[in-house]
Amino acid sequence: MKGGVLLIGSLLWEDETNSLNKEQGKLREKWRENLEISNKIYTKVPIRYGRKSTSKRCTYTMLFSNSVEQLGTAVIIPFINETETFNDIKNQALSLSYAEGISNKRYPDRLIASWGAVGITFNKSKDEEYVELKKKWHDEFDHFDNVNYKIGTESPSISKKGELNFNLDLPEMLDYVFATPVIPNISMYPTSDKIVSAILESKPKYDTYVKQNFINGIRVHDDEKIIERIG
Repeated sequence: MKGGVLLIGSLLWEDETNSLNKEQGKLREKWRENLEISNKIYTKVPIRYGRKSTSKRCTYTMLFSNSVEQLGTAVIIPFINETETFNDIKNQALSLSYAEGISNKRYPDRLIASWGAVGITFNKSKDEEYVELKKKWHDEFDHFDNVNYKIGTESPSISKKGELNFNLDLPEMLDYVFATPVIPNISMYPTSDKIVSAILESKPKYDTYVKQNFINGIRVHDDEKIIERIG
């Protein structure tokens, strides 16, 4: 089976030179060696800046949101190695979990943290082939609570069974794709003004996330205006 990963932020571009956490940046750069970087696939998904990140000087980072009015652009990248068993798939998911920071030395080998999780979606055109794999994935999320993966009345970005809960068109070549939905830690999604203010008020000023997202093809509504205003 051929899998991939849907990237909407710093997992795509962060390394030792541009990360505020050098160790994490180095880990992410190493993790990307497992990906077919030259085979990026750009796709439309419901994303927005919507989580205030203390690790990025209290600026806003990207998340999935089912109430977004205009779809953004994200990147699907295939894994180099194909998988044969559920354990192979889970190991790929755990590798992503470490790169994201869901798993770490204190909390090893987990798919769910208090703030985010590794979700999966299977290619709908081959649904009948994945019945057993889906059941095993659902078992990993047996006690998972997805209620906070949203703001207000929008649908959560991940299901109670650990599947991505938003529209995503998978290329025919891919059997499954991972992503890492996170919990919005704010009560209302920020306006462009708030996103800009958070960057300008950060000390020292941290604008790497927004600028590197844009450079690497991750796009959302108003990001050109945001970049123009932060200088």
